[in-house]
Amino acid sequence: MHLCIYVAYTAHVVDFPNSLEQCTGFQWDDGNSEKNWDLHRVSRGEAEQVFFNRPIVVAPDEKHSRMEPRYAALGQTDLGRRLAVVFTIRGALLRVISARDMSKRVKKPKTSPAKFANEDEERRYWADHDLADHFDWSNAVQPTLPNLKASTTAISLRLPIAMLEELKALAHKHDVPYQSLMKLYLSERIARERARKAS
Repeated sequence: MHLCIYVAYTAHVVDFPNSLEQCTGFQWDDGNSEKNWDLHRVSRGEAEQVFFNRPIVVAPDEKHSRMEPRYAALGQTDLGRRLAVVFTIRGALLRVISARDMSKRVKKPKTSPAKFANEDEERRYWADHDLADHFDWSNAVQPTLPNLKASTTAISLRLPIAMLEELKALAHKHDVPYQSLMKLYLSERIARERARKAS
């Protein structure tokens, strides 16, 4: 399965997939930050991972793109959890509307609203309706996401002075900021632990 995106020629999605290629990050706020966790136990990090892992398939929903574009992505998290994600693009940011397990039992709609009153109404609709009945998966292109970066957050971390000094010395040796080296070490350790659990 490859990354596939159908080009829907409407006023809202005519620049797709170029608009996806220009995305630099994700938009999270009170409107979408915790609601997918409350509904489906999908975290923000898991929803973002879908866009960095392969395979991934993306398709548009032309009917619900009258106010702003709507797309669906089928992909997987770092741990292999398969998710269905409905999203839009606002400026250079990708905004997740709904994220749930692909394997969830869903309804075949008799009719669907041409537009939703708000994101909450849309999120509830996608929670139990089949994406296959709304998104056009038959026509596709294969874009890249060269500028998309995962969301970050600042943390406060206390380290022994000796450990920090040694970390800075190692970072200087590799000509990188010590914070970047710390993230690299953490990433490598997480990958090892993940591989160990999978074996």
